[in-house]
Amino acid sequence: MEFIPTEKTSTIRYPSIAHLMVDSADRDPLVYPLSNDFQISKNNSLLNGFFTSIGATDVVFEWNTPNVSDPYNSEIRYTVNGTTFVLFMPPGFYNAEEALNELVDVLNLGTVATGIVWSVAGLVGAGAALTATGPPGAAITVTGTLLLQLAQNGLVGVIPAGGSINFEILASTADLRPARYVDIVSSQLTNNQSVKDASTAANVRDVLVRWYFDYDNQNPTDGFGFPILMGYTPFFLRRLYNPPKQIQWQSNVPVGNLSFQLYRNDGQLQPVNAKTNFLMTLQISEN
Repeated sequence: MEFIPTEKTSTIRYPSIAHLMVDSADRDPLVYPLSNDFQISKNNSLLNGFFTSIGATDVVFEWNTPNVSDPYNSEIRYTVNGTTFVLFMPPGFYNAEEALNELVDVLNLGTVATGIVWSVAGLVGAGAALTATGPPGAAITVTGTLLLQLAQNGLVGVIPAGGSINFEILASTADLRPARYVDIVSSQLTNNQSVKDASTAANVRDVLVRWYFDYDNQNPTDGFGFPILMGYTPFFLRRLYNPPKQIQWQSNVPVGNLSFQLYRNDGQLQPVNAKTNFLMTLQISEN
């Protein structure tokens, strides 16, 4: 007699999921004018229910903050033979070629006072050379945050007997991005997290999402061969996180107020203007 086993089935119930949709533009602009540090307050709880985890499934940045702006990096300190001139780059979006051309125009504003004329030309391959022509022996220092972003030590030199000095700006050193990465932080949503985030950086915070200022594909280049990196132009970009970081959630903890901050890679709040916002979908799950 043939044995026929009894077939057994089990019911699979998928976990219940809800969404918490965050839009930084929902903040009160009179109290929180910028999206880099704001709070959302409501009379009723934003989150209630028997949920045990939360994760950011997608983030959109509506980035409209120029990568050259005051007071972040627009100031240029131009010193000739001990006399310092404080100059300013016009705020705006710049790739490296545009920034170098504008820098030459700004430095030449001091031509009458210094007797030095600046020019810029591309190098073979990638990079550019800034040339200062003027009285031999003139000691030059050009510094400021923007200069450190273009050349790691700024521009420092003495015009030789030939009457001109070249400062090479290499593609490997020029980086005009507003940040290398930005962490989106909300302490109310991560304070129940038992396994804390870790980092090689000096400043470590529990984060919802880290947004790297890099594109997935190879960057185009400008007329001098410098890569055009993220933040050199405005961008509206969405990123999916699959799977998202799962943050432990206590089911008996309601949330009525949420605060959000944007921290850049040096641990400081990321400067933004009022036209820069972000959107985020947070998936709330029971397991």
